[in-house]
Amino acid sequence: EEGSKRDLSRRGNRLRFRNILILLVILLALGGYFYFFNESEPPPKEEEPRVYVWLIEMEEIKHIEIRLPHEGKSEAFIKIPAGSEFPWHFDDAEKTKVDMVRWGGGIPPLLSGPGAERIIVKDATEEKLAEFGLTQPQMEITLTLEDGDILNIRIGDRTPDGNTYYVQNLDFDDIALVDYTWYEVLERLVKE
Repeated sequence: EEGSKRDLSRRGNRLRFRNILILLVILLALGGYFYFFNESEPPPKEEEPRVYVWLIEMEEIKHIEIRLPHEGKSEAFIKIPAGSEFPWHFDDAEKTKVDMVRWGGGIPPLLSGPGAERIIVKDATEEKLAEFGLTQPQMEITLTLEDGDILNIRIGDRTPDGNTYYVQNLDFDDIALVDYTWYEVLERLVKE
């Protein structure tokens, strides 16, 4: 009788041990499932606000002058509102209308404020301006606004990778980078 009690006790212990192992395996499996499939997503990255070399409303622009000093070429445009007609004209003696199809209406928005790829120098010295071609710029832009304010912009050399140009709004001592396509569109206005 005592032997059968021991056998029952051993069997009970084995059953309990087996049940504990089964529960432990189930617990580990559930823990692994929740760890891998219910992992919280990382918080969304906050985007840096876009930096502009300058920023004005395109409707504020009254006169545009673009100069290519190294090539001795320039072109100027003036806004002459006339009802619903396209308001931009060449600033020549005849005030010749600009071909809206060629301009595509996109030039004033381009000049209202190019987004900077980044600011590369704050409070640039004369040495830095010279280093980036801003003392002898590739292009100079003068924007006259409706209120009489004038923005003067210099575009220096193209960056070594060819993707951007060095730009300075003369109201500030910072040097920024703008995409090369922005420069090329404005250059074509003068050349073509």
